[in-house]
Amino acid sequence: MAITWTKPDFKLPEPKFEFLLHLECDMEEFHMIGKGPHGKRATVIFKGGRFKGPKLQGRILPGGGDWEVIEDDSTAYLDTRYNLETDDGAVIYLQTTGVRQGPQDVLDRLGDDESITADQYSMRLSLKFECGDERYRWLNKLVCFAMSGRNGNMVIYDAYTLV
Repeated sequence: MAITWTKPDFKLPEPKFEFLLHLECDMEEFHMIGKGPHGKRATVIFKGGRFKGPKLQGRILPGGGDWEVIEDDSTAYLDTRYNLETDDGAVIYLQTTGVRQGPQDVLDRLGDDESITADQYSMRLSLKFECGDERYRWLNKLVCFAMSGRNGNMVIYDAYTLV
């Protein structure tokens, strides 16, 4: 069956994005929960870290974490929560979801082998910010994504916003 578009001449803008921030997060060791009703679950708690961008910078407060579900081929569905504190005292809640995938032998060594580079696998995130501080309420309205990777017990990413 052929599809006939109702508005074939309706032009949408090409996507554009700009750099938002660089983030480096120190993690504790992973805790393997095991296979449950939603798949094989692992958790890790964030010890802290730092972030910096053109419009904000500060530290990652301890206590956030990742509650991921892992497939048999080691693909991980990421679900993270962070509390960020800017250098001028605002607290920002950040939640990310995403997928880490790649060759199973690379993913299986990811936390232990610091020679693995971010181009050997894919780790992509969507980001959602929440902040009540008037200086940073603009973050609440952003649609963001990140190119991410791990190096040992550190998560590193560059976040971008669609404009």
